[in-house]
This record gives sequence, structure tokens and C-alpha cells, in this order.
Amino acid sequence: MVKPRTRTRQLVSAGIGLVAAALVVTTTVTANSGAASGTTGKGMLKLVAASDTVEVDAWEGTAYVQPSVWLAAYDAAFEFRASHAAYDEPVKLTKTVIRGKKRTTTTAPAAIVDGMKGFKDGLRVTLKNKSGKVILDDTRPLCPGGYDRQRVQTDGATGPVYPEFCGGNWFTKGVLYGIERGMAVPTVSDLEFQTKGETRLTMTMSVSKAVADFLGLPKASRTAKQDLVIVDGCPQGGCEGGEGEGMGIMAAHGADDDQGARTVVPRELLEGNENGRGRLPLGGALGSIKPGKPTKDTLPDLVSVPAWQISTAVDEQGVDRLNFAANEWNAGPAPMIVEGFRRGTTPVMDAYQMFYRDGKQVGVKRTGTMEFHEAPEHNHWHFLDFAKYELVDAKDKVVTTSGKQSWCLVPTDPVDLTVPGATLRPGQTGLESACGEKSALWLREALPSGWGDTYNQSQTQAFDLTKVKNGTYRIKVTVNPDGNLYERTRSNNVSYRTIIIGGKAGARTVKVPPYQGVDTETWWGEEE
Repeated sequence: MVKPRTRTRQLVSAGIGLVAAALVVTTTVTANSGAASGTTGKGMLKLVAASDTVEVDAWEGTAYVQPSVWLAAYDAAFEFRASHAAYDEPVKLTKTVIRGKKRTTTTAPAAIVDGMKGFKDGLRVTLKNKSGKVILDDTRPLCPGGYDRQRVQTDGATGPVYPEFCGGNWFTKGVLYGIERGMAVPTVSDLEFQTKGETRLTMTMSVSKAVADFLGLPKASRTAKQDLVIVDGCPQGGCEGGEGEGMGIMAAHGADDDQGARTVVPRELLEGNENGRGRLPLGGALGSIKPGKPTKDTLPDLVSVPAWQISTAVDEQGVDRLNFAANEWNAGPAPMIVEGFRRGTTPVMDAYQMFYRDGKQVGVKRTGTMEFHEAPEHNHWHFLDFAKYELVDAKDKVVTTSGKQSWCLVPTDPVDLTVPGATLRPGQTGLESACGEKSALWLREALPSGWGDTYNQSQTQAFDLTKVKNGTYRIKVTVNPDGNLYERTRSNNVSYRTIIIGGKAGARTVKVPPYQGVDTETWWGEEE
């Protein structure tokens, strides 16, 4: 995961591919992708190299290897669920092999599970120079999911279904990832290394025996070897100013400037069924909107997550502040959809909550207001009164409040992708696509089932500690504080996080005890 930033949020999700009706053909695949379509019927995973030789660009001595070795699924879909019942309990990981209507599930041994990240030490990457000297020997988690999926069977799934990542944040309860039938995911998407003058290397990728045994990889398909030809990405100083380097990093990490908001793919397309059809985007199908209270199956369940990544700072005006991150998420089963419709020519929109069933709009209720927030790092529309942040004492008396009063809702973090109705690949890919321009007449903000929206409170949005005495307090996070949004229950709308404030003016301190055994005050990847 990426360290939180001050308001400019890094989305976990990427764009979602729109899948049409599946294509069923019997053409033979002649590439090195393994079995041709329909030839085995057994279902297996294989490690597949795209070519024997790969050209690698290097900038100022650092080489970036684009994905070239893939984990491919033949004649079956492979689905993985990682979850735990409590934050201080180990993560359980299961594999489900899907062949038509048959589903076979097995549980991974605890020793090979790396939390929500995938398989612990599942992949080994080695680089050797011409003389056989090892210049890189890297063991990393194996994530059976990725951003750049490839089709390897003519009758396989016609597009991606599963998320483009493994992992989550400190309060993620469950994730679901996998490989669709007849598709492949990259084994490594972020490999970079120092060249030290080499122009040709041999790269070997191998899946560990324990992980390969669990995944059922044939012994002949557990290792892939390639020659790397290193090319200077900035010949004769052509990249002065950093432009070339930035392009290289984007290429290596799979950035896509053309990612857009698209529909979610229904699970039926896992098997490439000829009867499967892509579900229409929300609002893309006519529905029968009836008056009255929305039914329970069309309601979201908004949940507050305890504050995390808590620190003290002095802002630009010299005020002592308590910074924190907060996340409110939707436990489903229905998405939370709020749409704004412009009120004349004023910078105000009337907000309505929309209710859907099977992709069709079946209800609408007025729920509040949206206003255009014209400020640095904003300049988009905000929905008012979605959540409330307060610093309270032991008696729940408010000591100070956050300056955060409005929201642009975007799914930034997976919290539990195993809940009923969870959306695996939400369509929002950035703040602009969700939050609208100043000239907008309409916009839609959404929290799909299973996803939350993280905001990092700092500067004037953080708690003002000027009049707060040293002692023990709690950060109180309340979602849907006024009850304007329809949801299944409000019993889980409030969360607390205990903190201990100390120090003196200009140098305030904060101690944050673990929450249910989880220390959220270290960065991801540094907790071990």
C-alpha cells in the first residue's frame, strides 16, 4: 500500500474492464501459453514467460522491468479469499477452483500465508551476469492478481473480474482476488534494480515448492528463465529534466492514462459462459421507481473504522494540530449512491440517494446538499454531512472538532471484499471522475459494497490542540451523523480510538495504544 497523503488520495482500485458477452470458439492457440482452449478440461495454473529475451530500459543506472512472466489459469478460474475474524487473529487464505458449476475449495497452510498480501515468500527472483555472478536474489510475496491481465485461451473469460491488487490497510477484514478462466496475471509488476554497468543479464523467476504444491503448478511450470538486454533510456543526456525517468517508472508500474469508470463484471463470466452478459453500469438500465421507503435489499450499511496514522504537528499558522486518518466504509449488500443535480446557476446541488436492484434503479430519496469546494487540492463538489470527527474525553464530552465538514466520496480502500454484494473492481479511478468540475450539472459519488473512503486530516482539517490539556482522550468518528442517508442499521456508525496527548506548546506529543492488537502507527511493510 501507499503511505497516506495530505488529501490527495491514492486509490487502491484501478479501472474496470467492460466485458461483453463471452466468445466461444475452438481455435487452437499456438503461442507458448500452454494448452489450447478446451484441450484439457482439468484446470491448472502455470508460470508462463512471454518471450526468451526482454529489453529493459534503464535511467541513471536503475532498470525497470515490465511484466514479462505470467501466472496463467487454464480451463478453470482460481479464486482466493483472505480474511480474519478479528484484527489480532491470523489471516485465513482459501483457494477455490471453479470449473463450470463445480467449485472446489481448499485452505492454505498458515506457514505460506502473508496476511492479505498473498503467499509468503512465494516468488523468488534472481539475476545473474554473464559470468554467473548473482547480482540480485529477491524473495517476495506472490500475489495471484494484477493490473495488466492477458487472455491465454480463446474460450476463456472475455475480461477481468477480480481486483487488480492483493492487500489492504490496517483495518481490512477480507479481500478476494484471483485469475479468471483462460487469463493470466503478472507475477511481478514492480521489479527494479541497479544495473552497475551490465548490459545483459539472466533473470530466473520461480515459485516456492510449498506455494507451488498448494497451487497445483506442474513441476515443469514452476520456473521461468529470460535474458534481459539493458538499454539506456536516456541516451546522450536525452532525459535531462526528469521527463524520461518519469515515463520509465510509469511504464514499469503499469500506469494507464486512459483508465476510465466502467461497469463491474458479473461473476458468471468467470467461465466464459456464452449466456453470460455484462451487467449494465448503475443508471444504464431503466427501472421502475416506486414511492415509499426503500427495501432492505437496496440499502447499504455504513460503518465507521477507528482512526489511524495519528501524529502531532505544527501547521503553517503555528497552531498545534493532531493529524489522523479516518475511513468510513460500506458493508453492503447494496452500493451507496448519492447523485447531485444543480440548483439553477448556483454552486449548489440537491443531493439524492439512489437505490438499485440488479443494476436497475428502483428508488430515490432526497438526502441533502452538495456544494462546490473552491480551494487548493479540492476544486470539486463535496457532499455535506457524511461524517463527523470529534476529540472527546472519557465521558464522551467534545473537546474539539475537526475542520472537515464535507466529502467527495471515492472507494480508496478495500475493507471487506467478502461481504455479500461486494464490488471487486469499482469503477471510480480518481477524484475528478467522481467529484465533478465547476461547470457540472450533475455528478455521482459512490461507495461500493466492501469499500471505504480514507481521508487524512491535517493542517486546518486536523484537531486544534491549543486548548487541549495533556491527558487521555478518544478520537470519535461518526458516519451518517444526522441519519439523512438510508442504511440497514446505524448501530455500527460510531468508532473510538484511544490516544494519550503530552508535550508542550509547539512540541505536542501523542501516544497511540494498539487497537485489538494492531499497531497502526507503523507504515505498511515495516510492521515486521
